[in-house]
Amino acid sequence: MPDHRTLSQALLGSREIRFNNRQESIYPNLMRFCLDFKFKVLQLLLSPASETAAPARVVVMTKADFTGDPDCAITPAFTELEQLERYVADNQVDILHDYLFGLDELTNSAG
Repeated sequence: MPDHRTLSQALLGSREIRFNNRQESIYPNLMRFCLDFKFKVLQLLLSPASETAAPARVVVMTKADFTGDPDCAITPAFTELEQLERYVADNQVDILHDYLFGLDELTNSAG
C-alpha cells in the first residue's frame, strides 16, 4: 500500500470521530474498521496554506496507537467522510493486510 505522507501543513488540533451504533451508521466500512479492528477516524485541523486562508479540516484513518503525527495516517487526507468511506471500501484488503501483517515484515523477508 502506498505511503500517504501528504499532510505538509502543521497540525493545530484533532478530534476523534466515533461510530457507536452499528444499525444507524451511514459509514459502514469506517464503523467496522473502528469497532472491529481498532482504527480511529480523526478530523485534523491543519495550519492554513497562507496567512489569509482559513485552517484546513481533513479526515484520515489511523491506527489506534496514533501519536499525533499526521504523517502516520494510513489513508490520504480527505475533506469529507464520504470520500474516506469510499477510499476504505475500495482499499480494505490492502489496509487490513498492512494492519495484520505489517509492511516491515514484508520488506525484511524479501531481503
